[in-house]
Amino acid sequence: MHEMAIAHSLIKIAIAAAEKEGARRITRVNVVAGELRGIVPTQFTFCFSLMAENTIASGAYLGLEITPVTAKCKNCGESFVVEDYRYVCPKCQGEDVQTVGGTELRLRDIEVE
Repeated sequence: MHEMAIAHSLIKIAIAAAEKEGARRITRVNVVAGELRGIVPTQFTFCFSLMAENTIASGAYLGLEITPVTAKCKNCGESFVVEDYRYVCPKCQGEDVQTVGGTELRLRDIEVE
């Protein structure tokens, strides 16, 4: 369950940022994760809540945005959303494509009191 490790790291980052600004409490944490990260939202939400217990992030809402896998065709330059893990350009049917999105994982922002 890699969700636990990710949640732990995000909580640590959010707490450090909040404390640096003198916040007493974190009320919301917004995260962007690419589809290829394989994060299961319900598991991630559970792990996030567990990792936040007894911290200034306890009870914070987790906003999770999953971004799709995107690619760019090396033959014709077409950018497209990869559906059903089919890495084929919809314009020229080329298979020489480069993944350009869907692997990201970032803490977008936090809300504090």
